[in-house]
Amino acid sequence: MNEILERLKQLDLGIETIVPIKGGDINDAFRLESFDKKYFLKVNSSANFPNLLKKEARGLDALNKTNTFSTPKILNIGEIGKDFQYLLLEWIETSTPTIIDWENFGRNLAKLHQNTAKQFGWNEDNYMAIVLQPNKQTDSWSEFYANNRIMPMMKLLQNKQLITSKQVKSAENMCKQLGSIFPKEKPSLIHGDFWNGNILANQEGDFTIIDPAIYYGHREMDIALAKLFGGFDDAFFDAYQEAFPLEKNSEERLPIAQLFPLLIHAYLFEGYYVKDVQTILKKF
Repeated sequence: MNEILERLKQLDLGIETIVPIKGGDINDAFRLESFDKKYFLKVNSSANFPNLLKKEARGLDALNKTNTFSTPKILNIGEIGKDFQYLLLEWIETSTPTIIDWENFGRNLAKLHQNTAKQFGWNEDNYMAIVLQPNKQTDSWSEFYANNRIMPMMKLLQNKQLITSKQVKSAENMCKQLGSIFPKEKPSLIHGDFWNGNILANQEGDFTIIDPAIYYGHREMDIALAKLFGGFDDAFFDAYQEAFPLEKNSEERLPIAQLFPLLIHAYLFEGYYVKDVQTILKKF
């Protein structure tokens, strides 16, 4: 940590105070304070999660270039051997969002999702939390979701003996049906880890987006994750639906779209989330 602070001194930020921040399960986080400014620093192991924070920074930059969301400014990023990687961001002061803020946020997500590509995937693999997610580009969502999301996670859970071979078979059966479950749409640029912990209502009447797991995917993935853990006002979903209506029967597809983040949480936290995974797979 001292080595990181020595590097940051070169930026001439006048840092006087370092305050550890609790609540992060993934990174060690700190608020750095100077005479008149605050900064956010996150730190992790370079060896355990190679390029985790560089990939995050590239995701933030890609989101910023769409001119749809506010993202924190990237002030510095680096590595110190295999021990540390760090990312320094501007500090975001938060506030309580209004209904209008939520409506604008819903419309902004709709705008983000209208950034499309020819193929599903991304130009590099990246992370959701600390789990590396493959982003090999494919022509169909069903192929991408099966081979880059569902089955790799099923194998990881099976290796930890959290699920059975019968449940793996159920997942394989589900993947064979994905082409008829999801409507055909162009690949949309999505945040990828769109839960309420990764959105900050800022003091400008807007939302700042953090911790992306960005790729071109099916846009219902962001909506499904927003609904999985709650914390989003109904005005957000109503505004999104008005701006960019989801195809019919989207509620019926919700558990299938929520399966991937549940697999991630089952892998990271085990317990309760494994039961959710098993419930969804029983149907197949």
